[in-house]
Amino acid sequence: MRHSPQISVAPMEGVTTFPMRLWLQMTAQPRIMTSPFLRVTRAFPEDALPDTFIPELMQLRGALPYELIPQMITGDPQQFLRVAEWIPPAIAPVIELNCGCPSPNSMGQFAGSGMLRDPEFFARSIEGLAAELGPGRLAIKMRLGIEDDAEFPHLLEALAPLPLARLTVHARTRADGYRGQARWTAVQHAAAHTTIPVHASGDIWGWESWQKLQATAPDVQGAMIGRGLLRNPWIFTELQTGQRTRIAGVTFINALFCYALLQDIFLQDAGKLMQRVAKGRLGQTCGTDFAAWEKTTVELTNLVYGVPFLLLQADSFKHRSLSPVAFSRLRFLWSYLRSSLPEPFTTPALMRCKQPLDFFQQLFAIVEEWGESDWDIGHQETWDAHFSGLRG
Repeated sequence: MRHSPQISVAPMEGVTTFPMRLWLQMTAQPRIMTSPFLRVTRAFPEDALPDTFIPELMQLRGALPYELIPQMITGDPQQFLRVAEWIPPAIAPVIELNCGCPSPNSMGQFAGSGMLRDPEFFARSIEGLAAELGPGRLAIKMRLGIEDDAEFPHLLEALAPLPLARLTVHARTRADGYRGQARWTAVQHAAAHTTIPVHASGDIWGWESWQKLQATAPDVQGAMIGRGLLRNPWIFTELQTGQRTRIAGVTFINALFCYALLQDIFLQDAGKLMQRVAKGRLGQTCGTDFAAWEKTTVELTNLVYGVPFLLLQADSFKHRSLSPVAFSRLRFLWSYLRSSLPEPFTTPALMRCKQPLDFFQQLFAIVEEWGESDWDIGHQETWDAHFSGLRG
């Protein structure tokens, strides 16, 4: 890549919702994010966008520094255009159509990667949408095909002459799901045979894999990071500096606690969370700064519990809890994040915790026993098989 690449947050259904995007802004300030897809049908949304879909472009317009690209999924191009009218270019210069989701539900409705089952329908649909929306407005996220990489050149041929804003290629087929390794050579083929800005998706875990992508696909203009940010939420800083993130134990625990609190207040009262963001009291980048995470912890505990407090030890949390949904989302993040931490943090005991208090007590105990004031967060190759369906 001989230009400055764009590195963005991938849309992950049920994961990169507003509280996650806000937390990523706090950890490493990615410059571009894409919303999880809005499933569009004739009946939904009926007459307005859901309030929580893209608040950064609506209620919070201008309050946060990153660019947000709305993404929708549908097998009906007319319904895509119907909803796109509610998001004019002045609000979102680019809107993305998901042609990559591998779920059976999407496939059955010719949505997501289901659009790729019929190359002629795919070609007509994308050409029509590009013509209606105008040059540089439509973005596409797609896979290499349904069953075989050999499908990709034919699918790409239909897109090559179109004035798309970007083409993001998740370099696996629908049949692959998230298994195996992404085929970056296919992404390079797309970049070399179109004038569309092509972005790569899949298997970018840190600085080393980023360097391999650039060597394999030098004409790609950007990358979209999904599971890589779950394994390391500070990955965007690593890709900017070329250095792994070092963080103190208590700072790390406070950052995790803030993630859970953001999920909790968003479930309880999303409007209250957005008010704090609009007033500039939440959303600043904390990075690895203990004082910044401490300030954010105080703000969020006051929102969730009505009493501000610091999480300096597990006892601070003894008489308080998290909602089951917020805690389940924290455990989901932890199932990935532990793969980038020192060995003591990978203990299965943490994954087995049923209560937030137990989880944080064990975390503090590990930090105290570990004895290191700071540690690296970064990719550990030994975990790749775990996240690529290659075990056994």
